[in-house]
Amino acid sequence: MQWEMTISAKGQVTIPKEMRELLDLRPGDQLIYSMIDGHVVITPKNVDFNDLAGLLGKAPNGPATLEEIDHTVRKAAGANVTDMKGDAETGVAA
Repeated sequence: MQWEMTISAKGQVTIPKEMRELLDLRPGDQLIYSMIDGHVVITPKNVDFNDLAGLLGKAPNGPATLEEIDHTVRKAAGANVTDMKGDAETGVAA
């Protein structure tokens, strides 16, 4: 879905009613603006992370410990830094 909005002289934008209803936005809710690949992505900050529990199903190897999660995050972050597949050479050391 797409909506067209106009920026006011004060830099304000009104979120269309249909979008507010679809996102269950209420007065006082906060939004997060992000830039992803040159596009503005607006995400409601009213998501309760407890509501996301089980969203992806059960973990195939059971619940992970904090140590296992930390290890996996460090491993993934390191792989991201050293993985240059498809990246243009920048001449900057990672």
